[in-house]
Amino acid sequence: MSRSNATSSVQASSLSAHERFLVERSEEAIPVGLELHRWLRNRKYTSSLSSLNLKKQFELPHQARGFLSFVVLGGTEFSVMGTEQEIEFGRVEVPGGEDHLREFVLGNFLSLVNWTYEDGAPGGFTVEKSIYKTMDGEYGIFPPEQCCGCMDWRDLGTRYQWVLLTIHIHDLVMEFGKMRKRLKEALCAVAHPGFVTVQQNPAEGYALEVSVGYPVIKFAPIPNFFGYGPGKFHMAVKNFSFLLTQDQRLKVRMTFASAPRCEKVFDFGKRIPDPMYGGAALLSGLSLGLWKPHSFHDWLDMQMLVQHCRVHQTLMDGTHRVWSDWLKKRVSSVQR
Repeated sequence: MSRSNATSSVQASSLSAHERFLVERSEEAIPVGLELHRWLRNRKYTSSLSSLNLKKQFELPHQARGFLSFVVLGGTEFSVMGTEQEIEFGRVEVPGGEDHLREFVLGNFLSLVNWTYEDGAPGGFTVEKSIYKTMDGEYGIFPPEQCCGCMDWRDLGTRYQWVLLTIHIHDLVMEFGKMRKRLKEALCAVAHPGFVTVQQNPAEGYALEVSVGYPVIKFAPIPNFFGYGPGKFHMAVKNFSFLLTQDQRLKVRMTFASAPRCEKVFDFGKRIPDPMYGGAALLSGLSLGLWKPHSFHDWLDMQMLVQHCRVHQTLMDGTHRVWSDWLKKRVSSVQR
């Protein structure tokens, strides 16, 4: 995949009001996102992990776990909820597995993981670039012909300080009894070099780790009525780690964390209380405090984490197919 050549650097004052708002949100998300990212990377949550039942069949061997815990960010303690998923991609059967993995993850992964189902519905992620900040501190807008797809992650820290991405999430499916509804959802994320890791021999038995991730900014490209999700996170981070073992087996570990924990299930505006958490608080009041809503909150939060894992396990099933096809084409082109 060729690297983009952005040419429209501008001063911040030349940006529109909405673009300046997105720049502000991006700059806010990076430092706290890096702190939460380091907490995730150090796996400070492992003592709180619980297995999640995704209640659905998937193609690849996988394990999904969730956690409810606490994290200190900027000297302040927050509640935090998140997930850890591990997916087996199988053995890399061609020579040069490490080089192939670097090229796929850093140069192709998030641009290629989208597809169309038999019923015509889109699947996976569709990624678009919008605003960037150069190494000289200037802001720019990608021209329309360069917006499609993700930038090359190797351009971060060399060409760009950061790039704002809009990620359309196509596999959010809600089931209400026999009804099945595919919802449109998107988030804005900041690609920054602090969320990229390329490490040889990262742990015993592993030859290479290539990881990319991002903090989510507090803005929803597609307005929604959910109280938890894009636009509603105070701070949230997602990470995709591709791990190649010494015997050439590929595993993906995905982690996610948001802080504080969910405060609403639905958001119908400031004047309308959340029917779920508000109802629980009302019931607790009517029982004069005899019924405690904490266990109900924990259960609801874990159900939200289950939904998150379903979406991203579906993404990984598709990513495995994309990776396999990409690898065959790459090896074939080298052999010609």
